[in-house]
Amino acid sequence: MKVFFSVKPPINSFGGGVFFVKNIINYLGNKNIETTFELEKNIDIIFIIDPRKGNPEYKKYSVMDLLEYKNNNPNTKIIHRVNECDIKREVSINIEPLLVETMKIADYVVFVSKWLQNYFIEKYKLNINSTSILNGCNLEHFTPSQIPKFSNNKIKLVTHHWSNNYLKGFHIYNEIDKLLENRDDIEFTYIGNYNRGYQPKNINLLPATSCKKLGDLLKEHDIYLTATQNEPGAMHYLEGLACGLPILYCENGGGAQEICCMAGEEFNNIETLLAKISLIKNKYKSYTDKINYKYLSYQRCCDEYFNILINL
Repeated sequence: MKVFFSVKPPINSFGGGVFFVKNIINYLGNKNIETTFELEKNIDIIFIIDPRKGNPEYKKYSVMDLLEYKNNNPNTKIIHRVNECDIKREVSINIEPLLVETMKIADYVVFVSKWLQNYFIEKYKLNINSTSILNGCNLEHFTPSQIPKFSNNKIKLVTHHWSNNYLKGFHIYNEIDKLLENRDDIEFTYIGNYNRGYQPKNINLLPATSCKKLGDLLKEHDIYLTATQNEPGAMHYLEGLACGLPILYCENGGGAQEICCMAGEEFNNIETLLAKISLIKNKYKSYTDKINYKYLSYQRCCDEYFNILINL
């Protein structure tokens, strides 16, 4: 079997879609399945990660290029992984029409959450072969720590985002920054690219990083926080959970709830956030005991994709 991927991962840090490609290519390689980023001969499966043509080094082909290959090679199957929608951003990039057209030419569509699957099928009245598969992360990089929690009587919150999109949760992160002017029992560390519309004064800001270095930073904290809204299905909260941290997740978080409910609490404003922090602190072990590390792994995620690939 030879599988073509529409996105070639760059070397530097990037978003969750790129890490998915890295993980599944490694997985397929271990099964002696050939992968390529070129539309060459004898491709069995075209795996569309992003239908947009972009930087020729990373996104060389448009969806029309892929459809032309399919038309010339009718035995080639197309699988389309969908992890985008227009309502995840404050300003739409109008990507949904292209995604819907790509879904219609695909033999099978995989959404990164049930929430996203329902969103597209209900909004566009789609009749497609589809399922949802939640993301997984590398458990060699993201592991629990034996460091004692709540040291110095402080609650250490942490989050991380590659994107500085406002709907990643900055409505809450900015409120926390104001709150910390008068609180010395809570710390909040933000790892990644902070939204340009606000310059925090009381949040610990760290540059974007990834892999083991990121995992080591996350597990220095007590509770993972995500205030993301309309999230199709991200990596950041999986990585927090995999580091053994209970999770606080925001109402209207889209697909985030599907994994965060495993060992966390939902909030809808700064007041309920503070109440849920106290709840988790007081029953900390009952949350950490619920974390299903095997389910969080990219092995589980890739197993589910592999079962689709071999049955296409």
